[in-house]
Amino acid sequence: MNTTRLSKTIKQLAKEQGFDRAGIARARIPPYASYLTEWLKQGRQGEMHWMENYVQKRLDVTKLYPGARSVIVVAHNYFTSHQHSDDKRKCKISRYAWGRDYHKIIKKKLKTLLREIREIEPRVEGRLFVDSAPIQEKLWARQAGLGWQGKNTNVISRDLGSWFFLGELVVNVELDYDSPIADYCGNCRACIEACPTQALTDYRLDARRCLSYLTIEYKDALIPEAFQDKMNNWIFGCDICQDVCPWNRFAKETREPAYFPAEENIAPDLNVLSRISESAYRKRFNKSAVSRAKYTNFIRNIKTVLNKG
Repeated sequence: MNTTRLSKTIKQLAKEQGFDRAGIARARIPPYASYLTEWLKQGRQGEMHWMENYVQKRLDVTKLYPGARSVIVVAHNYFTSHQHSDDKRKCKISRYAWGRDYHKIIKKKLKTLLREIREIEPRVEGRLFVDSAPIQEKLWARQAGLGWQGKNTNVISRDLGSWFFLGELVVNVELDYDSPIADYCGNCRACIEACPTQALTDYRLDARRCLSYLTIEYKDALIPEAFQDKMNNWIFGCDICQDVCPWNRFAKETREPAYFPAEENIAPDLNVLSRISESAYRKRFNKSAVSRAKYTNFIRNIKTVLNKG
């Protein structure tokens, strides 16, 4: 099968797997990859020391997967029309964790996609990634033309907004490559101005100030006092910079049933959750990304909100 036909077939197969977008980039060091080293030198990763590991692999995908020629990037929309509650008695969980954990869902689809590609072109070999290895997935999404990386550092699509997960399939064959699209943030600074902890500047995020980082990745310590009264009832993640993004007016509801929220997770009662036992926590969130926070940190987040509310 020739390169053009194979590339088109791959995108069609991705669509049949339920992915909302698929793009292809050449497997070489992408522009702006060096921003990572700058970010790390400034210590903006906070306690996420794992990001300091395998830096060369993060910068160069061919060091992560020798023989890589192309990076197939897919987007999977998780948006639903449900809204966060402004009731001070309720807590807020990031949209992406309302439903089932996306890692297993996308990984299963990518495995099927790779198998189907190999069925039509046996010479193709590859490795798949779903937020599970040192790969700069936002840069690859940008290179593959899925969207631009906005001022809030999320990948934004003109017709999907930014409510989507990413996955990558790195393969050993040359394909037809998509081109990056223009940046359409313009003069808008809605995300920067809305961030309660001033974690954002233009196209830069200081994770140490980010509520998503503080409620998920910042483990086994009290939330820094400077941010305790700025949590706005967020106990797992934060969606503020996406909620205010004008491009998310064009978000469409997901076609993936697993991403629709469990009713009890949309706007849980703070006081009720503050009394949840560890076994009940595990049972309630065992199939959700919320389990990443770990029980002790989850309770810490709730108590911080209650004490400063």
